[in-house]
Amino acid sequence: MSNSIKEIKRLIAEITQAKAKGSFKNYIEYIRFPYYKNLQLNGKITFDFPLTVLVGPNGSGKSSALHGIYGAPEGYSPGHYWFATKVDPIEDDTNSRHCLIYAYKGEDGLMKEVLKLRIGTAKGSHYWEPSRPLKKYDMETMAGARNATIQKNVIYLDFRSELSAFDKFFYFSNFRITKTFKSRQDSIRLKSKHLKYAIDNNAEWSYFKRKIGKPVLLKTEELEAVNTILGKIYIECKLINHNLYSVVDGLTIYFKTSQINYSEAFAGRGEFAVVKLVHAILNAPNYSLIILDEPEVSLHPGAQERLLEFLLNQTLRKKLQVVISTHSPKFVQSLPDNALKLFHPIDGVRFGIQNTCHYLEAFHLIGEEIKDSDKKVIVVEDVLAKELLVKIIESMGQEFVLMFNVEFYAGGVDRILVRAVKYCEENDLRKFIMLDGDKSRTKIDPQNLTQQESNTFTKIQELIQAATDMNFKNLGFSINSKGDQGGDEKQKIEISLKYLAFLYDHLEYFPPNMIPEDLIWNKDCAKQLLTTIGVAYVDFAGSSKEKMVWFSEQFIGDHNQASYQTCCKMFINDFVRRRDGYYQAICKSIVKFKELQ
Repeated sequence: MSNSIKEIKRLIAEITQAKAKGSFKNYIEYIRFPYYKNLQLNGKITFDFPLTVLVGPNGSGKSSALHGIYGAPEGYSPGHYWFATKVDPIEDDTNSRHCLIYAYKGEDGLMKEVLKLRIGTAKGSHYWEPSRPLKKYDMETMAGARNATIQKNVIYLDFRSELSAFDKFFYFSNFRITKTFKSRQDSIRLKSKHLKYAIDNNAEWSYFKRKIGKPVLLKTEELEAVNTILGKIYIECKLINHNLYSVVDGLTIYFKTSQINYSEAFAGRGEFAVVKLVHAILNAPNYSLIILDEPEVSLHPGAQERLLEFLLNQTLRKKLQVVISTHSPKFVQSLPDNALKLFHPIDGVRFGIQNTCHYLEAFHLIGEEIKDSDKKVIVVEDVLAKELLVKIIESMGQEFVLMFNVEFYAGGVDRILVRAVKYCEENDLRKFIMLDGDKSRTKIDPQNLTQQESNTFTKIQELIQAATDMNFKNLGFSINSKGDQGGDEKQKIEISLKYLAFLYDHLEYFPPNMIPEDLIWNKDCAKQLLTTIGVAYVDFAGSSKEKMVWFSEQFIGDHNQASYQTCCKMFINDFVRRRDGYYQAICKSIVKFKELQ
């Protein structure tokens, strides 16, 4: 598990605990939409985890939902983003206006619901205001009174439209050629000296009617966060608001490294977006509502992972409520299922909201290809173990099918344990092992060892032997040439402890002392199947494998490999259907593999 993933998991655990203790004040617990744009009638989003992510295909209502969430607190309105025009009129239902209802916990610990309606009267058709509760929306009417609207600072950043001052002018302005300015480049070249003066002197500046605001220097904490997310080494970064290039205000960001200085004109969009996001969040008041529309735009997967870590860190530290829309599986793959809200089509017009969803299931449903490289692999000993595990995984649901592949390696347990050394050394944490129960060995958690045990190679060798039934040398660890037997003792201890930790997390067994045939063989099932072909069941002493061979001879007429596997599949189906304690134990191991990153 990478250090970043470990930190993300730690933050998720701490945020979950903090929410359970009520540490997130003025927290929107859920929002429902009785009648709102193209969302399902009475659709609902539950904010089970303080960092909530909306996923779904384009046009599925994610941004509409973000606008509604933005407009929930006191002083904010969805009409800021959604308003009627002659081209796009907003039509109310014959019995209902567009509206939303959200809930928060009052000081008495009870849930308080607030209704906001698109009124469309004297203050304009875009105006939304709180309303008394309405019974038709299943609200407590409160004798005509209403709950107070929630008080929260709101920050909304749409990263698809976050353009710098340079981009606004160079790519999107209506530039006109004049005697002074023959091209956009000429205009920027001439005006940039005034921007440079403001940057160098940390001062406000003006050029004719154009204004340059005083540069804002990123604080040390902000700069460190930007460097961490982007993997850069900026030594200074300044933000300058101005309308120097055009009448529209824009933002210039000036980057300084030990070797080069440059503005957003030469920076990537990801750099610009991350600086703006970090600056906004680190300067936001505690308990703020942060809404981010596709913050992963222009960021590579590693930067997305570090951005998520930053957001979780600030969520915990400042008790923020963060709501994000995204199209990136990488960005959400470490989050708990209850943090993901899947927007999906239900009738060709409206979109439903699924409030708990595994990220692979979510992106599969919206048409994203799930590659084998995205899946975890469970390694087993033989074909029958593979068939059994595949069928169990299928029975556990689509998200498990999308998450796991099952592979078997011929050559026995020893070969698999030697391969596990390579998985460990290569930090391949998407590989897992499920061995037969008769191969069960001692599971050792290195974290439970005493300091003396952890520093004694002879003791470590004993533990390796207990965990694998193999000695250190035969496992084939990659070690250097130092020492009498290759590798110094310290190095051997380090790689051994890492291997034991890998096995502790990534190795499980079928139920004790049982091979797949033991698990699936069932006398009642055999009797029932034989009855269908008019053959009497004969009980006899023998192993489950011997009984399966006998059954194959009776049911099919021979016991070659193909016939044997065909019969085994029938018993596997029966095993999965029974859902007995052995089935539950195997499912528990698979769920453990699912939750490990």
